[in-house]
Amino acid sequence: MTTTLAALLIIHVIGGVIAIGIHNVILMHLLKKTPNYVFISRLAWSAVALFLLSWATSAYYYVMYYGTAVKPRILAGDAPFAHTFFMETKEHIFLLLPFVAISIALCTSYLRANPDDGLRKSTAFLTLIALGIGVATAVSGMLVSGSI
Repeated sequence: MTTTLAALLIIHVIGGVIAIGIHNVILMHLLKKTPNYVFISRLAWSAVALFLLSWATSAYYYVMYYGTAVKPRILAGDAPFAHTFFMETKEHIFLLLPFVAISIALCTSYLRANPDDGLRKSTAFLTLIALGIGVATAVSGMLVSGSI
């Protein structure tokens, strides 16, 4: 693996983990009686940027390295199910995450000017879903990485 690919992989992991953590903070703030929507909106757009960065770096890594160098080793090893189930699932679920994050950011931006308790609760629920998807994606990545 080249230094560039290693750096992209690190950016992918760290960016994704920070974005997941940001969604946790967003959820905690949305559960308050009177949340600071300006702060929450800024956090939400930061999470979008980090998820898109993670998405782009992982796409490049997958096309340039994982598909030809790592995937065959996993499939030939003791735990081929790690790729067959976990990585395939992760790849498809991860495609949704930036769009869910954009939806959260749009909702929180709307809430800045139009506070609405129903939308706040719905956005909190959507953020919980995004948090679950993010954690499942991260765990799947760890399982696949550990199978080499």
